[in-house]
Amino acid sequence: MELYIGELKKQQALGIEQFERDFTVQLAVERAFQAAIECCVDTGNHLVSVYGLGRPEEQRDIFSILAKAGYLEDEYARQMAEMVSFRNRIVRIYWAIDVRRLYRYLQEDVSLLERFRMFTLQILEAEESRD
Repeated sequence: MELYIGELKKQQALGIEQFERDFTVQLAVERAFQAAIECCVDTGNHLVSVYGLGRPEEQRDIFSILAKAGYLEDEYARQMAEMVSFRNRIVRIYWAIDVRRLYRYLQEDVSLLERFRMFTLQILEAEESRD
């Protein structure tokens, strides 16, 4: 997850005009978002399973389950569920990605992924301190 977030942060320095002209960068950003979001989903799903918090019907439900269990704030869980929808668009409707929207996600939403990474590290540290 750290590798993908790092790549996204590196690309944040680009201006919108440069981003729109560089298809290779667009593809790199799409892939980094896809992989980072999948890392969040996989990690969240693991936590839901290990702690017996329920069964998500869809991947986006993982975050609301974590919120109901008190691990995440409701608004943040909603934002992460939206990130899953964004990942689904990248994967399933790849031919219709709005470049300006992709750039907006790059500028505004990488912090959501960083926050989940920190949440994951806190859980791991808490687990290690119990052992």
